[in-house]
Amino acid sequence: MQLLCRPAAASVMDSLKGLVMMSLICVSEGQQQMSVSLGDNVTLQCQSLKHELITVLKWIRPELKSSGYVFFYRNKRSYRSYQHPSFVDRVQLKDPEMKDGDASVTLHNVNLNDTGTYECHVSVRSSGLSKRVTSEVTHFINLTVTDSGQTRESKSENITTENTEGNIYHAKDARVSNHSGFVVVVAVAVVVAVGVVVVAAVAVFLKKYQTYKTG
Repeated sequence: MQLLCRPAAASVMDSLKGLVMMSLICVSEGQQQMSVSLGDNVTLQCQSLKHELITVLKWIRPELKSSGYVFFYRNKRSYRSYQHPSFVDRVQLKDPEMKDGDASVTLHNVNLNDTGTYECHVSVRSSGLSKRVTSEVTHFINLTVTDSGQTRESKSENITTENTEGNIYHAKDARVSNHSGFVVVVAVAVVVAVGVVVVAAVAVFLKKYQTYKTG
């Protein structure tokens, strides 16, 4: 990560004495590559300066900026109405108090449309006497969301089914159960058929025996 600093406009620190001081606006330009699976929750890391008050936090997708932010925070609260519709109720601060300058956010249940570049812009104010001195930190993340065949397969194995008795089985177990039931039905049918043949044979034999005895 490279830290670039450039002088900003002079700020008046003491209006009575006309003392003019120069402040620095520091921009932290870093690039991070991330790859996650479809449906995961991902934490987008962004670190501001420690021991300084975060006044504004903006997470943006450049291609969606005109339609809203990924996340927007100002004056100690987030603004849901400023978010892009696709990120509403899906993004929250990793640390609600943003202690030690932690401006990271968690994006829930990622989808393929979440692939792209994310920018974190943080404006801070010194907690000391020179409260007018501000600085901005910018961080870039390239996020890739993948959908593997293994993910789809694992989901199909978790499908459940319910039989007529109210018992719930996993899909794989249900297939085995259905096959076993079919075998049982066939076996019972064979036993019944054999029984009918035996009974008929015995009846014919007894009839012939009675005829032979009386004759």
